[in-house]
Amino acid sequence: MKEFRLLSRVYEHNAALDARVIIPPGDDMGMIRIGGTDVLAAVDQIVAGRHFTLDSTPLSLIGRKAITRNLSDIAAMAARPVAALVAVVLPREWREPQALELFEAMRATAAKYDCPLIGGDISMADAPLTCSVTVLARPGPRGAIRRKGAKVGDAVYISGRLGGSVDADGGGRHLTFEPRVDLALALAERFDVNAMIDISDGLGCDAGHIAEMSGVQIEIDAASLPCSPGCDWRRAMSDGEDYELCFTLAADADLPAEMEGVMLTRVGVVQERMPDQPLIVVHDGGQVIDASSLGWEHGEGHPT
Repeated sequence: MKEFRLLSRVYEHNAALDARVIIPPGDDMGMIRIGGTDVLAAVDQIVAGRHFTLDSTPLSLIGRKAITRNLSDIAAMAARPVAALVAVVLPREWREPQALELFEAMRATAAKYDCPLIGGDISMADAPLTCSVTVLARPGPRGAIRRKGAKVGDAVYISGRLGGSVDADGGGRHLTFEPRVDLALALAERFDVNAMIDISDGLGCDAGHIAEMSGVQIEIDAASLPCSPGCDWRRAMSDGEDYELCFTLAADADLPAEMEGVMLTRVGVVQERMPDQPLIVVHDGGQVIDASSLGWEHGEGHPT
């Protein structure tokens, strides 16, 4: 089963949603208007054997990732965290000390990022450990920045470095990354960011979402990609679990090389897309390569 194909069927019903829904399914967060106030919401989950290796990963890092990957969605919208709720399926053989260690990690992480844990649910089953987290947020200084909005001529930027986030044993940066909430807010305060997404499934897939929703093509210069040590541009485009930001803004914007202590790199440009052209192309020397499929499709497995 293809995740993106399934989601496209869900999105077919967006037009039927009532006027309270300001941002429907298809972005990093949805947004609904409640009594004149706009509230952003997102839910995500991590599952043992899919997003982490239970026997080699400390429970403190599992609990941390359960929260921070949702905070990364908040960053993608340049929004401010409000609160989190957690629903967990615990393996039946677990004992109380294990459960308490996991929940303390989630509570402490949520508190650190000013996103207090305010409720949830616990079940026990003969099943893998699963942590499902819902986060609420309020729009930042420019309102919610969406995946759609990239304009022809925009420059494309990446925060941090890409690729190699998961080690051979399942550890690595995907467990310890910093969600770019502060960076996204700083960008939105100083610059007219037109579109943004966090990179969880690989730059090929995630930049492709910006391109598709904006009706454009994104061209990436392979030589400019900020690759992690030991990674080439293909891994930088496809590994995923980086949780960095990809965003577009006017090419003449005076963006610094670093903000909030995070490196910013210009990696490409937004172009007009003609019918039947790929969403993402990479220029590698004299070659132009269709990179739209580089990334992780949830129905096809995961590096961990």
